[in-house]
Amino acid sequence: MPSLTLSGDTHRLRIEPLAEAHADELFQSFQHPELYRFIPERPHRSLESMRAEYREFAGGAPADSGEIWLNWAMRLKADGTVIGTLQATRFADGSQWLGYKLAPSHWGQGLASEAVSWLIRKLENWLPYGPLLAAVDSRHPASQQVLRKNGFVKLRDEAAELHGEASTDWIYIYRSIHSTL
Repeated sequence: MPSLTLSGDTHRLRIEPLAEAHADELFQSFQHPELYRFIPERPHRSLESMRAEYREFAGGAPADSGEIWLNWAMRLKADGTVIGTLQATRFADGSQWLGYKLAPSHWGQGLASEAVSWLIRKLENWLPYGPLLAAVDSRHPASQQVLRKNGFVKLRDEAAELHGEASTDWIYIYRSIHSTL
């Protein structure tokens, strides 16, 4: 499988490998309840639990899992503020999923689209190994738009549960000339 450069820049962002220390920079902005309206996570109860999660992510997938975990922090070039995270996971079945989480104070500025575009370029050599997918709550048009702007098309609906209530996820697939699907 091709290797992957683990850091890089976009026009406005510096993308760097996620480290435990990023929790210190993101903890407060990731406490905003609106951030969790359409994702199954909840805010971390403590900075230490967030540090532990980031430490685990930075360590990568368990050796015997057949998975690859890639996690980054998004930092604004203009002032050095860490504003979110970006993830790519390759599962043993060959499917590849991406995700992102952006501090609410930076929504609506095109930064998520910019970061996802960077990630797609980084993953393009991996596409022959399996589809690149993303799941979005059906009630979250902003994230749906981020995916569509970056070449994703809706593949299917999936029943889901979000914070104890039934919901629907829309599964998107990236389409390119290199895609196997």
